[in-house]
Amino acid sequence: MKKRYVKALNYQQLFFATVKEKYFNLILGMVVALIFSSLAYKMFLKNIPINLAFSLPVFKQKTPPTSLIPPTTPKTYTVAEGDDLWNIAEKFYGSGFNAYDISVANKLIDASILETGQKIIIPNVARREPTIGEISATQTEQVTYTEGKYVVQPGDSLSIIAQKVYGDLYAWHRILQANNLLNADQIEIGMILTIPR
Repeated sequence: MKKRYVKALNYQQLFFATVKEKYFNLILGMVVALIFSSLAYKMFLKNIPINLAFSLPVFKQKTPPTSLIPPTTPKTYTVAEGDDLWNIAEKFYGSGFNAYDISVANKLIDASILETGQKIIIPNVARREPTIGEISATQTEQVTYTEGKYVVQPGDSLSIIAQKVYGDLYAWHRILQANNLLNADQIEIGMILTIPR
């Protein structure tokens, strides 16, 4: 009986030879798959909302029970020359920290840009920590913000401080420049920062 010898196959060469012979079919199949997936997206997945944007942090505030707050309609204010949200909040609430509430109520993308004559809504919200008149101590029994000065607290960053004092997360660069800081990570707990107006 005669022995048969089977030649070992080189599967790598066989794979590339097959692809080379049928590359047109491969490309055609990829194009068809792309067309099919785009049609499937348009037909089935188009109406599913996909939200890739991040949301701003929500600062919880102590508010009295709603039964104690009389229902009133929000006020409207016309922006005057030189107004900013901080000053407007101090006029209506006695606290510049309420600038955040005004910004949210008016859906302002950039809270630092107000036009003279622009009408903005002043929402019915509780007053935050006062920034006018007598300022009481906060929960840490230390005043964190007085006129033009802010004491850095645990967990603070320049953007959080900007949100607290201006009602605008993106105004942190003003604090950075006013304090001659090289970068935003240079702040430390207890540091006193100058807050420009």
